[in-house]
Amino acid sequence: MTTGGVDSVEAASALPGAAVAVVEEDAVVLARLVGVLASVPTLQPFLHLDELLDSDIDTAEGLVLVLGPSQVYEESTLDRVSALLRTEGSFGAVLVVAEPDAATLRMALRAGLDDAVALDRTEEDLPGAVRDLRYRLQSSSSSKTTARPTTPAEHRGRVTTVFSPKGGVGKSVISVNLATALAHRSDRAVALLDLDLQFGDVAVMLRLKPAHHVGEAAAAGSRLDADLLESLLVRHERSGVYVLAAPTDTSEGAKVTSQSISEVLAVMRRTADHIIVDTAPVLDDTVLQVLSESDDIVYVVGMDVPSVKNARLGLQALELVQIPLDRILVVLNRADSRVHLATRDVERALQMKVDASLPSDALVPQSVNKGAPAVLEFDRSRFAGRMREIASLILNRASSEGEP
Repeated sequence: MTTGGVDSVEAASALPGAAVAVVEEDAVVLARLVGVLASVPTLQPFLHLDELLDSDIDTAEGLVLVLGPSQVYEESTLDRVSALLRTEGSFGAVLVVAEPDAATLRMALRAGLDDAVALDRTEEDLPGAVRDLRYRLQSSSSSKTTARPTTPAEHRGRVTTVFSPKGGVGKSVISVNLATALAHRSDRAVALLDLDLQFGDVAVMLRLKPAHHVGEAAAAGSRLDADLLESLLVRHERSGVYVLAAPTDTSEGAKVTSQSISEVLAVMRRTADHIIVDTAPVLDDTVLQVLSESDDIVYVVGMDVPSVKNARLGLQALELVQIPLDRILVVLNRADSRVHLATRDVERALQMKVDASLPSDALVPQSVNKGAPAVLEFDRSRFAGRMREIASLILNRASSEGEP
């Protein structure tokens, strides 16, 4: 939960942007919530959601909706708020709950709400939550005018898939840092697609709270266009990378098919300069479809015998399905680990050259725990330098193929 206080209220009120509306049926509780946020100049109270929707409140610069405890028990209200949050990119919502139990918080998460605050902690937590949401909406509004992930319809972005047939070799870390490195070298948007449909970690690594996921994009089918896709993305402000997150419900991931992900990629190519795809360590139909459509495949190999063995079997499988091996960049992770295995041993086993090696660096797990890509948090580290080299390899490949 977010901490606040007087300074937080002043910071929120200093922002000229999003309006704030409080909805609560209990007049006493409503008065309490309004009092906590009294310094916000755009604040308006409402007893019912219908009153808010029928009002003339100015939402041109966004709206932060604070739902009081009574709204938890109004399923229709949460459904309507959820629909608003899905369709209105400039809306955000905070739920104030009398008892913050797991079931209530799960319900808030599924509805797409941004935060939840305990009623007995409103004075401490609510101002900060509102401040953070107003800031996010203001930043999002600014980014839409300066860095929208839309480009001309004829543009064809480059897809780079990060893959390994073995888990635990650092695919997600590499995906996040590669996308960040490319974002700093590109004039157009860079998107990161988390296609680990069961255990995707990209959003967690970047400390994002996405309201939407790739399953929704896949389910849209022919309705998916640049505008709809943009509404499903969440922007990591510090890196500038746009993320299409993995589902939090594994049943949603089961609905994604090879055909639907192909349609998603087609739209992403039109809306971003580079698309980085993080994958699960399996060669199922969906992953094979993405690999077959990729311009580059960052093939991650760990410095241990099982990883090298799986990597060799994976290469054989890719050859069987006729995916050209010249698309592959072999990346050896934790290459300086003292495990009595050398780069030349890996190359001999794979019968392929290692294109890049990443060091074992304690700063990497530190950056993950901070929710910040290492290429930003520890930009002078050896790991960051090597990640920028991999980004350069991809950019050089694009240049040699005549891409901008």
